[in-house]
Amino acid sequence: MSEAIEFLLPAFMMCVVLAGIHVYMGMHVLKREVIFVDLALAQMAALGTTVAQYSASHAHGHGHAHMAVDDSAIMSFAFAALGAVLFAFAGTVRKYVAQEAVVGIVYAVSTAVMMLLLSKSPDGAEDMKRIFGGGLEITEWHNVTTSALIYGAVGAVLIFFRKQFHKLSWDPDGARADMKNAAIWDLAFYLLFAVVLTVSIQSAGVLLVFSFLIVPAVITQLFSDRILVRLFVGWSVGILAALFGLYLSWTGDYPAGASIITVFGILLLLAGTLRYLLRSRMRD
Repeated sequence: MSEAIEFLLPAFMMCVVLAGIHVYMGMHVLKREVIFVDLALAQMAALGTTVAQYSASHAHGHGHAHMAVDDSAIMSFAFAALGAVLFAFAGTVRKYVAQEAVVGIVYAVSTAVMMLLLSKSPDGAEDMKRIFGGGLEITEWHNVTTSALIYGAVGAVLIFFRKQFHKLSWDPDGARADMKNAAIWDLAFYLLFAVVLTVSIQSAGVLLVFSFLIVPAVITQLFSDRILVRLFVGWSVGILAALFGLYLSWTGDYPAGASIITVFGILLLLAGTLRYLLRSRMRD
């Protein structure tokens, strides 16, 4: 048992760090009704990483140096930032084109381009598996520390400017009528989101990041409208899913990311059942 704890503790702490920022941002995403924006932005970040790796291998094949890790991270963020600009712009023209349509198109195209690039790689199948499923099992303590520092900086910005960001998410019509430069603030939110997702997919993968963002936000919305209550309960949901998911991964020899996502699904089902029973009891 001590061996399992020692091996999985960095992965668990990474999940705690992920929950810390993703639960809060997930409430914003859910309120904005752009549920799949995180999938699309994460996919754009993953495409950036793939492009960087493809360029490095191509250059190496012609006798040039490999692309550095920092260059890969910069490329990943650049693609995610491009997605942020597109989504922020889509929000300003939503009366003509549904923002979710833009999100879906960006996700589909970025996934297709990534598949084209990986099809030329001898390790393409493994790379695809890592991008979607993540590599939580091989998380190291320096990954946890780096992620915590970056998320902490983003969280500080979100808290300092919470009035503007909350207005945009919870009262978008009022924000555009009352706020100066509402579109700029909207872009700032998506850029911060891009920073978070660029870091997250390196350890967690696209699907697990989506689960940490959306599932706690949905569960807590079933029972409360108070942001602080939802935040603390959402953190508890994320930690609980990580604990049981990693336990399932260790005992059953399953991928950690897929195990945690499965537990998230079970918790959502239980929460939905509980909400239904409580509502039925109130009616009676």
